[in-house]
Amino acid sequence: MSEDSENCMHIGCLAREAGTTTRTVRYYEEMGLLQPERRSKGGFRCYSKDQLTQLRMILSLKELEFDLEHIRCILDRRPNSETGGELASDILNDLRERVEEVNHRVDHYARLQEKLALAVDSLCRCLPCECREKERLCSDCDVLRQETEEPLPFFHQIQVN
Repeated sequence: MSEDSENCMHIGCLAREAGTTTRTVRYYEEMGLLQPERRSKGGFRCYSKDQLTQLRMILSLKELEFDLEHIRCILDRRPNSETGGELASDILNDLRERVEEVNHRVDHYARLQEKLALAVDSLCRCLPCECREKERLCSDCDVLRQETEEPLPFFHQIQVN
């Protein structure tokens, strides 16, 4: 076995080891997040364990839904950190910000879920309605007047004064 093949992991092997696709590896290369250690004599990309580690880091940050630019910033901090603790502190701040973003999204989706549930309930009350569509005027409807929610603008036809 040549020295070239002993220290060289080709793109397919790298992707398989990391649990991703060669297309993803090439994309991360295009984005400047990952570079082959070298090229083989035949021109093939050669990766080492270091690139495998880097790829796994990228994938784990992507799993946490960091965008690629933020991932680049996190990766760029690694060589500039004096200690593991310093790097951990920097990344901890990123993670806390990410938790905050997710909490805001959770709150947003909880409010949206509530609005959707109210809309479903409201429309369920309209299922027995036998008014012809062209004659329908929901502001005259006894059922709608009894509801505590607002009419649904995308469905209810309300007379505008």
